[in-house]
Amino acid sequence: MAWLYSVLTFLEIASARPLLVITATCVKTDSPKTVRVIRQWPLPPMVFTKEFKEKYPNERNQTAIYSALLDDVKKKKVDLVVGEGCEGDIGPEFTAVFNGWTFESLRKVAFTKSYDRILTHVPLKLAARFEDKLRVKCGDNAALIQEGNVRITNLRGWSGYLSHLREKYVDDRGKLYADGAADLLKISRATPLPELLTKVKDKVRGELAAFRRAIGERDDGFLKLVTETEFSTAAIVINGLHADDLKAKLQDAKLNCEIYEPPGYQKEDERLIQEFERLLAD
Repeated sequence: MAWLYSVLTFLEIASARPLLVITATCVKTDSPKTVRVIRQWPLPPMVFTKEFKEKYPNERNQTAIYSALLDDVKKKKVDLVVGEGCEGDIGPEFTAVFNGWTFESLRKVAFTKSYDRILTHVPLKLAARFEDKLRVKCGDNAALIQEGNVRITNLRGWSGYLSHLREKYVDDRGKLYADGAADLLKISRATPLPELLTKVKDKVRGELAAFRRAIGERDDGFLKLVTETEFSTAAIVINGLHADDLKAKLQDAKLNCEIYEPPGYQKEDERLIQEFERLLAD
């Protein structure tokens, strides 16, 4: 089946534009600006992809996004590309590393046959391919990214305790989880289970609210960038978790917008947040 996957991937790359499906739009305005929000399922930046040794499940959505934007930039349908996970303009002075790749290392291979297959930060790839012929910017905030990562880690931990405390155990594991949660909360280990569950639930609720605030503040940064920058059509390539909030903010700012979803996109982060919400609802 590997050959079939390769053929399908090739065909998707060759005709990626129809495969980037519009899933939502803003209310039409008379603004001269249109913002395309492209949901992506990115590889973590620390995953090393330079030697093409592995197949990654993210490949389909990443190559489709790159191929579609490559075509649109060539046809002058997009004149600004905005990325997440970094700050400032992407160009020769940009030194951030994504998946083992830098602007300079990508620039050296930008016109090779294998370039389309490189899995890394899509806006960085486009910046290295087009150099000064395309404006590519990062609209993110490093502190808020770190804040979100911390909150997700905390959410995983507290939701784990919440799930375990609701289980019925035939051994003493239930007490071990209860004692562990009490110690983290700095309350007595003799705290009744219903009270302990309420306190752990409050932690999950608080961390989830803080995570959403960080996401919202990052989206405010993307909105500020497109509001203050001149362009005709911009593409923001971003984790799909941001899409709904960005759409609402773009619409409030009276900008035209389109939300796109590529093939192979997986709603991993959306499902994770839904799981935290389900735990709170139980």
